[in-house]
Amino acid sequence: MRIGVPRALSFYRFHPAWAAFFDRLGVELVVSPPTNRATLEAGLRYAVAETCLPMKLFYGHVRALVGQVDQLLVPSIQRLAPGSTNCARQIGLPDLLRATMPDLPPLIAPDIDLAQEARALLSLVLEAGAPFSRNPLTLRDAVTAAWDAYRAARQAMQEGRLTPADFDRPGKAPPWPPYGIPVAVVGHPYNLYDPFINHQLLVRLARLGVNPLTPERLGPQPGADYWAFEHELVGAARLALERGVRGVIAVVAFGCGPDAVLVDEVRQLCQEAGVPMMALVLDEHSGEAGLVTRLEAFVDMLRWRKADG
Repeated sequence: MRIGVPRALSFYRFHPAWAAFFDRLGVELVVSPPTNRATLEAGLRYAVAETCLPMKLFYGHVRALVGQVDQLLVPSIQRLAPGSTNCARQIGLPDLLRATMPDLPPLIAPDIDLAQEARALLSLVLEAGAPFSRNPLTLRDAVTAAWDAYRAARQAMQEGRLTPADFDRPGKAPPWPPYGIPVAVVGHPYNLYDPFINHQLLVRLARLGVNPLTPERLGPQPGADYWAFEHELVGAARLALERGVRGVIAVVAFGCGPDAVLVDEVRQLCQEAGVPMMALVLDEHSGEAGLVTRLEAFVDMLRWRKADG
């Protein structure tokens, strides 16, 4: 049995957990190849123009797996905490795929609604794992392995030893300059860690002498284990400002309504703290040359401010 995992959206948050879970059940996971131009072109055929770039890429990664696997893992992530919610498109991902791609393999599409806490987790485990094992001890071991893998990955990311871009390539160390200019780079992981859509943003910053502090490297806010989707943009920026970063880069996707609202909150926080902020808006037409020029100018400005200070 081969289960396909699109290298998009929730892959950049939960893949270590899913990989450990299905490994304990004796199931092979197949991750789609890294994003390239062909991935985007394939996704554009199934998305209307107003769809955000991450969704377009998700469709493209699904197309890369069709015909290669027996089933596709496409969870419907609804809530990660009481009182929160998720993007309507991400909630409806399984239905969107079924409505647009008639040649899909069967979907493993559990509803993830952790607002119900333990009861929701039990339902999730049974829905995702029961087709492969009816043994409650085996399922328990799989859940334990998944939770341990998730926590280990979060710890490694906070310590700068791992990024979500390398979830399926263990042992590759990120090239962060430890004494570089501390700059918060905030946004959703599928925007920050897909080097195709952001034109190698984090690598370019490192080459410019910047130590990029992503939400994963900043760690949890006091009293919280994680940021839930849109809240991570503001939460990460607030925590970074409290720690004295010299600048903030907010990375958002064109066409994402919640991002458009919350990036203004980040801008307000930066103005109140007197810290420079730059917003990078990504879409399929974003040019590499323009992004590089803006990054170089922003980093130069940070150096000048330090020299003048």
